[in-house]
Amino acid sequence: MKLILKISFVFSLLLVSLKATTGFPENYYKLPLSEKKKYFFEYFVGQIELENRKILKEREFIKSLMGKKDLPEDSFEYKKLQELQIKYKVLEIYDYTEFLRRVDIVPPSLALAQAATESGWGTSRFFKKANNIFGHWTYNPKIGMVPLRRQTGKKHFIRVFPTLHDSIAAYMKNLNRTGAYYEFRAKRRAMRLKKEFIDGMKLAKTMTKYSGIGHDYVKILQSIIRKNNLAHYDKEFFIMIRNERMLNLH
Repeated sequence: MKLILKISFVFSLLLVSLKATTGFPENYYKLPLSEKKKYFFEYFVGQIELENRKILKEREFIKSLMGKKDLPEDSFEYKKLQELQIKYKVLEIYDYTEFLRRVDIVPPSLALAQAATESGWGTSRFFKKANNIFGHWTYNPKIGMVPLRRQTGKKHFIRVFPTLHDSIAAYMKNLNRTGAYYEFRAKRRAMRLKKEFIDGMKLAKTMTKYSGIGHDYVKILQSIIRKNNLAHYDKEFFIMIRNERMLNLH
């Protein structure tokens, strides 16, 4: 009981400190490895759920318009659809099939594994100084910081985010609209059509283009998912959303 109270107290202190800083508070880096991992996963699984729920609301909006191809251009529905078209880079505004392929969740297990890998479990300079979890670049100096080892002649910056959650939102948008992750979206769509849960372990195989080390990167992600039993987050989220929808039908 004392140990549980101690851990809860430590987490409370960390969460309070996190609101006012970039990255994680210094106390995080003093935790034993087991507690550090526990905090990392518990913090980010909540943030990932928040963003996935936002995406699901967008998805439900798209589904509510299925079949409609003559919306008044001054209507709320058309303007909202146009916003999503720009956000997700959908070429044709009434291509609902493509919208549904792009406007969908990122499985928690995959997002957690990539967050751990890309940020070095929250130890990277980009994470600590820029709230940049996933290694995003930018060419806009107003929202970026110079990488320490940037080669002469290179003009990219490390993207600076206002909050860690903003970094998660950018990561999900990147997977949902960038050409490099077409296979990710196609396989996720196939899972949807079969009414399966969105499986991060399987979708990790599509992340070869996320890193220069290709298939070795996939092995790292799958190892993190397996060793930390992250797959249960995918199943729990799937069941939670399904149950909520069933309740709403009554």
